[in-house]
Amino acid sequence: MATPSITMIPSGYKADKVYSVLPTNGDGDLTFNRNDTGTRVNKSGLIEQVSTDVPRLDYSDGVCPSLLLEPTSLNLTTYSQDFSQSDWEKPSSVVTGGILSPDGTTNASKLVIDNGVDASATGAGLKRSFNISANTPYTYSIFVKKAELHNVQVRVGAGSANRAAYYFNLNDGSLLREDNIGFTNVSYSIKDYGSNWWRISISFTNSTVTTLTNYVWTFKNNDYTDDIGDGVSGVYVFGAQLEQKSILTSYIPTTTQTQSRSPDSALKTDLSSYTSLTAGVLYGEFAALSNEDTTYRVFSLSDGTGSEAGRVFIGFGSTNQIYAYLGGTSLGSFTPTDSTTFHKAAVKYENGSSKLFIDGVQIGTTNTTATVPSVLSRLGLDGGNQGARFNGKLKDLRVYNTALTDAELATLTTI
Repeated sequence: MATPSITMIPSGYKADKVYSVLPTNGDGDLTFNRNDTGTRVNKSGLIEQVSTDVPRLDYSDGVCPSLLLEPTSLNLTTYSQDFSQSDWEKPSSVVTGGILSPDGTTNASKLVIDNGVDASATGAGLKRSFNISANTPYTYSIFVKKAELHNVQVRVGAGSANRAAYYFNLNDGSLLREDNIGFTNVSYSIKDYGSNWWRISISFTNSTVTTLTNYVWTFKNNDYTDDIGDGVSGVYVFGAQLEQKSILTSYIPTTTQTQSRSPDSALKTDLSSYTSLTAGVLYGEFAALSNEDTTYRVFSLSDGTGSEAGRVFIGFGSTNQIYAYLGGTSLGSFTPTDSTTFHKAAVKYENGSSKLFIDGVQIGTTNTTATVPSVLSRLGLDGGNQGARFNGKLKDLRVYNTALTDAELATLTTI
């Protein structure tokens, strides 16, 4: 198989830069931008805050990092990890600190229901209310860890007619029960963050309500029938977040004010000497942030104008299908069972013989009409001009300045 002319496998970086493996002279290094801080899961498995314009090499999926790229977001929850503050209601419950959190410091809390109090009947637990916009998607999330108790309910509600509640066993992250009324587009996730910490999220769209309340409370039995507190037993909590988005993004710590995170971008121009206008390949190994994301998220080789005729791109469409275009012509699409797992895709672009391979299989037929752009000088994690930015995780990005055979494309993209 030919050697790529450009290869970016996330490993080396500095502020404003993601280093390429090839070429070795630095010509392929991507210029990186994010206008404020962000968090990642580092090599030790801990949540770590990184500075403005520093790329986030994220290890949440294993020992090999991926470049994490996210859209802008805002954590609407003040004091996201200080539940002792008056912003948090704690009816018939108490929180105490001094517990190691997912960021490795002693800033998590323990939630305990008062002795003799029925949590579900009285609304005891950890509680927070927000003013929200009607007919708008939101995602609420919080980190939870078992202590003496290993069962927890996480709920978002706007009255008895609008609520989404999920009951979890924190021993294994299993869902015990769900209770959803009134909200639309409701989904949940629970992700293992190590050391028995789980991040639980609920995404939903409200109807006409403009006030939302989030609850966390504990119960003893897996059949969720006994939630009478004893004043001692509880669970640990950390890092609450409410985003006006349909998807969950990385944790954004807050104190006295809400906190935003700007979008990530990465690109490189002046690459004409490393590309071919006769035949070549664009390849990536990547994953989506969520199966609920309905935005277009692509990476491209282009002339930099963003025009359909001037680019070849691969990415996710509005229904989370993986698809590709060359010069404004579709090369096919494939809808994976789970877009948040890593997939490999490659486009061979060549006038009269262009094709798309995903996960080791050619998608559709060879396209004989798609036209290779007259300039291919810009490699970007977007659609060619900062639009349709790739939001997701990227493990490998390559450009070949020669065509590969079908057998080589199948081998390259096999998971």
